[in-house]
Amino acid sequence: MESKNIRVIELSGYQTPIVQEHYNKDWVKYGEDNNYFKLLIDNYMGSPTNSRCINGIVDMIAGRGLEATNRQEKPEQYLEMRNLLSKKTVKRIAHDYKMLGQAAIQVTYNKRKNRILKVSHFPMETLRAEKCDASGIIKAYYYHPKWEDYKTTDKPKRIPTYGNGTKKQQNELYIVKPYRSGFYYYAPVDYNGCLQYCNLEQEVSNYHINNIKNGLQPSLLINFNNGTPPEETQAALERKIYEKFSGSSNAGKFIIAFNESQDTKADIEPIHLPDAHAQYQFMSDEAREKIMLGHGIVSPILLGIKDNTGFGNNAEELRTAAVLMDNVIIRPLQDGIIEALQEILNFNGIDLDLYFITLQPIEFTELDNISTKVKREEETGEKLSSQVEEEKSLEESQVEPKDEEE
Repeated sequence: MESKNIRVIELSGYQTPIVQEHYNKDWVKYGEDNNYFKLLIDNYMGSPTNSRCINGIVDMIAGRGLEATNRQEKPEQYLEMRNLLSKKTVKRIAHDYKMLGQAAIQVTYNKRKNRILKVSHFPMETLRAEKCDASGIIKAYYYHPKWEDYKTTDKPKRIPTYGNGTKKQQNELYIVKPYRSGFYYYAPVDYNGCLQYCNLEQEVSNYHINNIKNGLQPSLLINFNNGTPPEETQAALERKIYEKFSGSSNAGKFIIAFNESQDTKADIEPIHLPDAHAQYQFMSDEAREKIMLGHGIVSPILLGIKDNTGFGNNAEELRTAAVLMDNVIIRPLQDGIIEALQEILNFNGIDLDLYFITLQPIEFTELDNISTKVKREEETGEKLSSQVEEEKSLEESQVEPKDEEE
């Protein structure tokens, strides 16, 4: 018995992002088709659990904005910091740092290049790293607005990295990138292990949507009882019927059978998947659980995701989860961003002890081992009333800092 009409579909496996150098390109490709950042963005847009986790963690990272514990001792530096680092810019940097695994900050110098005039966010997905030199330093990144549409005739713009531009180049890029073993040019996201579950969550939802659009089953059986034509003729007939009777919401709603005669026409036997609803529910729950595990979510309630344990009787458990997540997940991400911002500010002689004002209620903040007022402020974001009044009078005497447009 021949089996020419039986086709096997091989599902793609999930691998670590591919980083490739090509001899005829000055930049290094990231991912298959040089488009790994788009894959991350698609997973963010298509997976509701992944999107909620990223948005919630970014909100926790950025908090209510940047502050400095030593602002009273250095009021002029503090005001300059507020002018350089707008709340909008810092939030965008935090978003790329979490969602894409790295972030790009553009610094703009004055003409003499001895002072930074502006700090702004630069979309990381539009950048590709230049091949490093003999000393192992990445001296530039190449910009293209849409790498999936790149053509060989395009000429991506070269932008030097921080400290590697010439005197005439007033814009440089500071790349905030955590260390990852085995990676140099790019850093995979910290939730890389759950990306396949993000894709699974998308596919389960797509299956249900298409199943409903298709009426849950094929609605038309077309029998041709005048013999079995060649495969080319079969394909042509199927294409013509599809073009005439099918639409975007009716795709796959008919079955075509080619028979030698009416006596040998095809019989349709429905395939019933036992407990299909339970199996799809399991896949949905499994994907959701693994995505939250990949992001290090201690308790889903912290991100506004309903939890089956209930909310009324576990206040102490929720407080413990909030403290644990803040210290294990949020603080390390904040430290990576603060370290980069402090290095940029140091170029202008600004030496401030920066911290993010937390979004957590003060009841969820661990204060048992805090002995100094400065440390308490850093943990809670609370200022003494005298400090608030002094800052108001100082800011009133200066030009109010405005958000920078990019």
